[in-house]
Amino acid sequence: MELISEYIYLNISQKADLDSSFCVTTQDQSYILLTFGLSTNDCLFDLTDNNYEFQIRISKTYFEKYNETLDINVEKQTICCNTQAKLLEIINCKLTGIHRKIFLESNILYLLYQSQKNNLIFQLGCDSCAILNKPIEVEKINLAKKYILDNLSNNLTIPIIASNVGTNQCYLKKGFKEIFNQTIFEFIQENRMIKAKHLLQNPNPNITEIAFSVGYSSLSSFSQAYKNYFGISPLEQTKAVFPNN
Repeated sequence: MELISEYIYLNISQKADLDSSFCVTTQDQSYILLTFGLSTNDCLFDLTDNNYEFQIRISKTYFEKYNETLDINVEKQTICCNTQAKLLEIINCKLTGIHRKIFLESNILYLLYQSQKNNLIFQLGCDSCAILNKPIEVEKINLAKKYILDNLSNNLTIPIIASNVGTNQCYLKKGFKEIFNQTIFEFIQENRMIKAKHLLQNPNPNITEIAFSVGYSSLSSFSQAYKNYFGISPLEQTKAVFPNN
């Protein structure tokens, strides 16, 4: 394992037999253990046909400085676009020395936060919610999340999503907000924009093709949405990454 600091260790390996991307959080008396899988089958980004497994070990003494107890909830879960993007940034990190350690430590802490934020038990802690007392509906909401991530290039509307996962629109909208703390529109927008930003960082990107790949029917609507989200246009983004192009 690579020693990031006296508290944090990281190991990245390639895995041939990884069917889907995931996160598992466990703990023992001394360490919080995070395992992430990044699979070509469902990753939003191009992994060039490689699957990866990340093993992260964080000493519990790291958190003593906060003077609060960090309650860890254990549950295998799918991972969102933000988590996938952070994992990819770690794979592609070319920094060395202290700059690498700072970069990796900050990303690992973000991954820990995301693993707990996305954990249903951690988020809710509530026995009174009608939607979340119905396991079948919770399963359908999670299926809706997966359907969205698998179909970012397609027309995504609440009626279409609800029909594909077998629930009604009211349950879908209410349940999605309660579980993921985002509206469906916010979730779709976030994932489309993050995927687009990643694609724009490739050499000589075709902005029109990228627009279509993230569900926009025209370059103008994509450019406006991108600028509204990030504050710069897709073209400005490419020039920032490749100033000599």
